[in-house]
Amino acid sequence: MGTRLLLGLLWLIHGLPLRVIAALAIPLGFIAAQGRARRTTAINLHACFPEMSHAQRQRLTRAHLTALIRSVLELGILWWSPPARIQRLVRFKNAHYAQNSDRPVICLSPHMVGLEMQGALIGMHFRGVGFFTPHKDPLIDQRLRAARNRLGDVLMLERKKGLRPLIRAIRDGRLLYFLPDMDFGERDSHFVPFFGIPAATVPTLPWLVRQCNARVIPCACHRLPNHEGYEVEFFPPWEDFPGADLTQDLQRMNRFIETMARQYPEEYYWSHKRFRTRPSPADPNFYRWPQPLD
Repeated sequence: MGTRLLLGLLWLIHGLPLRVIAALAIPLGFIAAQGRARRTTAINLHACFPEMSHAQRQRLTRAHLTALIRSVLELGILWWSPPARIQRLVRFKNAHYAQNSDRPVICLSPHMVGLEMQGALIGMHFRGVGFFTPHKDPLIDQRLRAARNRLGDVLMLERKKGLRPLIRAIRDGRLLYFLPDMDFGERDSHFVPFFGIPAATVPTLPWLVRQCNARVIPCACHRLPNHEGYEVEFFPPWEDFPGADLTQDLQRMNRFIETMARQYPEEYYWSHKRFRTRPSPADPNFYRWPQPLD
């Protein structure tokens, strides 16, 4: 019942201007910042921004939760609005880096609150492929898949089916929209610094580049001022990647993601338990710190 009510709300507001949807998110973000929803975000910000004051981290926690809730309220735009509206709300910057590549393209991107907007526009302009874990709620998962299918030529592949279908799709010329900055557990992960903290990091990106003779083109999505929408910015292709040292390759990947998180701090996914897996089983649970939260 809760999911159906949410879907009904998103349908009701999907035609509203972005500034109105943003206004609806403000009180919801304030409420979230007072409850248990803030815990993971507050712990991550405490660890990653020790130079910030107590008050600064409190404001950033509230700003992030508001931005995250706003991104949920905006999902209806992708699910039901005409493609022309999405084209007006989301724009590319330096897309020529991906459009003019002489090799298959893997777009490395961090988890930002605009990731669904970013994925929609990429799918509308490129033959794409996505590698994903189905949403735990089947109704939400159905809507996410339907939106991707209606907006462009995007092949969605589930992680549990392995990497072979993904390799075939990339070799076939499909652009991979790749977001590796999640904690997928200890298996196959390497512990590489992220904000100076060892983080379980999967080596999939350099491996795929080798298998597909692909180019890595970093990109990131951020909100534009004055509720104008979103911008997906592409950066120059990486040269000499992968290199001879896997650890250095993964450090390079994490540094780019960290740079984007620092540039747009309220939009990065601090609500994810990025440091859940620790280098040693003897390490304490990162998200059960004994010290009080900011």
